[in-house]
Amino acid sequence: MSWVRKLVPSYLSGAVLAAIGYYVGTWYVWKVMGAGMGGMILNDPGQPGNFEEQGYLAGFILMGLGWFIGIGAFKYPMTWMLGMKDPDHAEEMRLAGKDKGWIRYFQFTTDHKVVGIQYLVVTMIMLAFGGLGAMMIRTELLFPGAWAFPTDTYNTIVTMHGMLMILTVISLFVGPFGNFVVPIMCGARDMAFPRLNALSISFLIIGMVAFAFIPFVGLGNDLTTGAGVQTGWTVYAPLADQTGVGMLALIVAVAFAGTSSMLGAINVIVTMISMRAPGMTYTRLPMTVWAVIAASVISALGTSSFTVDLVMIALDRVFRTSFFYAATAGDYAGSYSTIGGGSAWLSQNLFWFFGHPEVYLIVLPAFGFVMDALSVFSRKPLFGYKTAILGMYGVVVCSFLVWAHHEFVSGWLPELRGFYMATTELISVPTGLVFLVALGTIWRGKLWMTIPMAYCFSFIWNFLIGGITGVYLSDVPADVQLHGGMFVTAHFHYTMMGGAVFGFLGGIYYWFPKMTGRFLDEKMGWISYWGITIFFNTTFLGLFYTGLEGMPRRVADYSPIFAGANFFTSISAYLLGASFILFFYNVIYSWIAGEKCTEANPWGAKTLEWAIPTPPPLENFEEIPVIREGPYNYGEPARPAGAPAPGVQTGQVLG
Repeated sequence: MSWVRKLVPSYLSGAVLAAIGYYVGTWYVWKVMGAGMGGMILNDPGQPGNFEEQGYLAGFILMGLGWFIGIGAFKYPMTWMLGMKDPDHAEEMRLAGKDKGWIRYFQFTTDHKVVGIQYLVVTMIMLAFGGLGAMMIRTELLFPGAWAFPTDTYNTIVTMHGMLMILTVISLFVGPFGNFVVPIMCGARDMAFPRLNALSISFLIIGMVAFAFIPFVGLGNDLTTGAGVQTGWTVYAPLADQTGVGMLALIVAVAFAGTSSMLGAINVIVTMISMRAPGMTYTRLPMTVWAVIAASVISALGTSSFTVDLVMIALDRVFRTSFFYAATAGDYAGSYSTIGGGSAWLSQNLFWFFGHPEVYLIVLPAFGFVMDALSVFSRKPLFGYKTAILGMYGVVVCSFLVWAHHEFVSGWLPELRGFYMATTELISVPTGLVFLVALGTIWRGKLWMTIPMAYCFSFIWNFLIGGITGVYLSDVPADVQLHGGMFVTAHFHYTMMGGAVFGFLGGIYYWFPKMTGRFLDEKMGWISYWGITIFFNTTFLGLFYTGLEGMPRRVADYSPIFAGANFFTSISAYLLGASFILFFYNVIYSWIAGEKCTEANPWGAKTLEWAIPTPPPLENFEEIPVIREGPYNYGEPARPAGAPAPGVQTGQVLG
C-alpha cells in the first residue's frame, strides 16, 4: 500500500491527522458529552459551560496534536523517553534533509537553512493575505456609508487584518533570516536545538491554519454571538468574551504563533551564546545578530503575557470563569448567573505588556540589517559599533516601561500618566543613537545605490516619521485628542510597515542570492521599490490628515466631510497593493528562472554568510572558521584571488 508510506511522516500526513483530530474533538464534545448532558449542546443557560464552544476548542487542540503526530515531531522525544537508541550522525543528516531534494521543504526537518526557506514562504503568504485584508478595508472606506460589507463582517476583516499582520511582522525577519543567516554569521553549523527549530515553524503553520477558521467558525448555529470576531486586533476583554465564536480560532492561532516565536527566540539566544566560532567575540558579531538577539529577548519575555490574556479569555467564554467579566450577577447569553468581579483593565495591561515591546521586537531586526547593509554599500566601517549596541539594548529595556501610554484614555491609574509619558519620550534617546550610527555610516561614504540600499534609505525616512509622530502620542493632552483617530493608524503603520516591512524587503533583495542561488530581477525590483515607497507615503500621509481633521478609526462609516481624503487614500492603497503584487511576482519568477548567482559574495560583504559557497552546504562550513577581526573593516587593500575572506582563517574542524 504505497499511499500509506506517503503519509508518514510529512506535511501531507500531518494535514490528514489534523483534519481527523479536529473532527474527533468537535464530534466527541457535541455528540458524546452533549448526549450525556441530555442533548443540551448549544449555549444553554442550564449548562455549566458552553458546549458549542467547548467542542470547537477541543477540535482545535486535537487538530494541533494530530498535526504534530503526522509530521513526526514526537518521534525523537518518544524514543528518548522509551530509552531507545540515540540517532547516529547519518540519521541526523537524514532528518536534516540530506539527499532528499525539494521534498525536504515539506517535512519536519532540522536544517536551519531549510527552516529559513519554510519561514520565508509562510510569512510571504501571510503578508499577501494581510495585504488583501487591507485592500478590503480601503474598499469599504472608499466612499461614506457601510456600502461594501455588513458592519460585523467589516469588523471581522479589520480584526483579522490587524492580527494577521502583527503575527506576520513578528516572524517576517526573525523567521527567514534569523534561521537562514544568523547561525552562519555566528560561525555555527546549525542552531543549538535543531528539532526545536523545526518545531517552531510547525507551530506557525498550524497556527495559520487555525487562523483561517475565524470567519467560518459559528456560521449557521444559533449562538447569539454568531461567527467572526468584532473586537479589533487588540481583542480587549470583556468585548472578547462576547464577540463571535471565531474568537476561539483566533485564540488558538495566536497561542500557536506565540509559542513559535518563543521557541525560536530561545533557540537563537542559546545559539549565539554557545555556538559562535573561535574568535567570534561579542564585539565581532554583526549588527544583524545583535538585533535578532535583542528581538528574541523581547519575544521570550513579552509574548507569554498576551498568551495568558488569551487563555483567560478562552476560560471566560467556554467555562464561565470571570477573569474579565465584571458584573456580579448576570449572564453571557441567557440567564446563566456568574460571580463576576473580573477586570477589563487586567486584559488591557496583559495585552499591552506584550503589545508595545512587540513593536520593537518587529523593528529591531530591521535596525540590524539596515546598519549592516549601510556599511556594505557605503564601503565604510560601521560608525559607532558599541553605540549601536547600546542603543538597541536601551530600546529593549525601555520597551518594557512604556506600555501604559496606550491606556491614557482608559481611566486606569491616572496618577501614573506622568511616569509613562516620561518613559515613552525617553525611549527616543536610544532609538536616536541607532539613527546617528546609521547616518554616520553613510556620511562621506562611497555609496553603491543598489535596491537593498534604497530600502535602507526608505526605512530611515519612514521610521523617522513614525518616531516623531509617536512623541506627540506620548504626551497625555495630545493623546487624549488623537487616540481614537486615524492619526494613530498612520503613526502605527509608519512604525510597523514603514520599519519592519521595508527592512524585510531590503533583506530579501540582499540575501535572496544566498538563499536561492538566483538574483531578483533588477528592473522589476526598481519599479516595485518606487511604487511601494511612493504609494506607502501617499496612503498614510493621507491618514495623518484625516486623523487631524477628526476622523475616528475602527469605523465602517464616516462623515461625508472626510470623503475626499479617504478616496485619495484608498486609490493610493490600491496602487501600493499593485506594487506589492509586482514584488511577489518578481520573487516567484526570479526563484524559478532568475539570473543565477555564480559568486559566493556578489556584494563584497565581510560577514561570514558571504564567505561560504552559494547555495550553502548542509553543514555550512567544511572547517569551522577562526575569526581574527570584525565584519566592518572596509577600505583595506584588495586580497589576492582565492584568499580567505578578511578576518577569516580556516582552522581545525571543531566537534
